[in-house]
Amino acid sequence: MNARLIYNPAAGARTTRDQVARAAEEFRARGWNVAISETAHSGDGFRIARQAIVDQLDALIAVGGDGTLNETANALVDSQTALGVLPRGTGNVWAREMGMPLDDLAAGARLIADAEIKTIDVGEVRGTNFSPRIFVLWCGIGFDAAVTRDIETNREMKRRLGPLSFIISGMRLAWQYRGKRVRIFADQFKIRRRVILALAMNVQLYGAFFRLAPNARAQDEKLDLLLFKGAGLGETIWHAGRVFLGSHLRDPQVEMHSIATLNIPTEKLPVQVDGEPIGFTPIEIRVRPRALRVLVPRTANMDLFSENL
Repeated sequence: MNARLIYNPAAGARTTRDQVARAAEEFRARGWNVAISETAHSGDGFRIARQAIVDQLDALIAVGGDGTLNETANALVDSQTALGVLPRGTGNVWAREMGMPLDDLAAGARLIADAEIKTIDVGEVRGTNFSPRIFVLWCGIGFDAAVTRDIETNREMKRRLGPLSFIISGMRLAWQYRGKRVRIFADQFKIRRRVILALAMNVQLYGAFFRLAPNARAQDEKLDLLLFKGAGLGETIWHAGRVFLGSHLRDPQVEMHSIATLNIPTEKLPVQVDGEPIGFTPIEIRVRPRALRVLVPRTANMDLFSENL
């Protein structure tokens, strides 16, 4: 396999040149031809990934979190270059779905070197105030997108506290955020609901801990749409408790639909993809079937790749 490994040396002490070099050696020991590139500026990951396509590389290995996953996936979509991720982020949702070790790049490299290439669906979101974006994990509209926007203004808290920063920010915003009456057009149906949060999910995990969409599959040409209904603090706390207990899908205040397209014309709701804020509604979402090649280790949640429920 011919591959390029990319990482940001300024991301913190957890990702040192020595750690990345050891990971690269694990690939080479297994017959891979691996070069290393450093990112320094916003957009470098995208540009390096696009160059990997031009160079006809078999794989791009990105060291980072779900934001890095999103950036490189947007570059590699509809190409023959497969994407692998060595986790060094905050939530590391994709890495958790893949059963990857979160604190050992060399061990992760050994798993990726022995991985199988699978082609998965992705979501695509378009809006009037941002460029089209691919998402691998999910697109959130409403409360969680407000939380991600809040965290982006306090990146030091995110760096120090990791996933806990989302909980702290969420607790603070829960006092302020109010559900909005939202018009939703999905496939052949339309609904109007007062919604605190809408999630279009391509994977099962949400955040670092919660299996929010256990029926989601990454190869079924569908997204799982979850609607958390309500207006204020009481409903937000109720939903949070049910999610913590894993009983949210039995709650009549939560709707779940399997969809291929979604249109939300309601304006000024915050939007995030894969944990990164991107803008505001109105938006359109669609599935792009089998659009991204990914490296899936044997440790992965293979239920995610089962087409039959």
